[in-house]
Amino acid sequence: MSFWENTPLFTKSKIGLFTKRLFLLFSFLFFFSLLITIYGWSNVGHGFSSITLYAQILQLIVYLVVIYLLFKNQKNIALKDSNLSTCDKKDKYEKTGLSESFSLELKNKLELLMNEEKLYLNHELRLDDIAELLDISRHHASQVINENFNLSFYDFVNSYRIEEAKNRLCSDFESTSESISDIAYQCGFNNRVSFYKAFKKVTQVTPKEFVHAAA
Repeated sequence: MSFWENTPLFTKSKIGLFTKRLFLLFSFLFFFSLLITIYGWSNVGHGFSSITLYAQILQLIVYLVVIYLLFKNQKNIALKDSNLSTCDKKDKYEKTGLSESFSLELKNKLELLMNEEKLYLNHELRLDDIAELLDISRHHASQVINENFNLSFYDFVNSYRIEEAKNRLCSDFESTSESISDIAYQCGFNNRVSFYKAFKKVTQVTPKEFVHAAA
């Protein structure tokens, strides 16, 4: 572990902010010195010596090097934070004792339940219900969904509900007396607002736009 990581001033939460401030400071100094150098270049022999001008140019070079190193360090910090976040998420589940093969087995079982039993039509469906059907803990049920579908529990369930809604909206919906709110409720949503929000998140269009495009 480096000196910076052991020093309170440069803890993980502060080093990025400190680097940004240094970057801004040296950027300001660089442009300020650049203006002085340009002024000195145009006034050599009028109170501005060549030695002073070369010193200013050298100072500019030093500032550029420092700015480059700070920029590179900031990128490294961002990359390290990203890698740590990925590792933390992986470690979180590695300690649960749920193997990859068992996780895949549970994923297939869950897909079977969702497709054949249509669990998503239940307005009160909870993660605990999924866990009970799979005979695993609530935490493991969340792990199966997160790892295999890269979705949260609610997004996972809503993806099935939206597919069901799309099928119903395409099945001569305009020739029936049903409203979009009726379809939303039939597909497991409790209200129109949550249905519209989930529908647009999945399809990038509203239910009405979808119906018109499918007509």
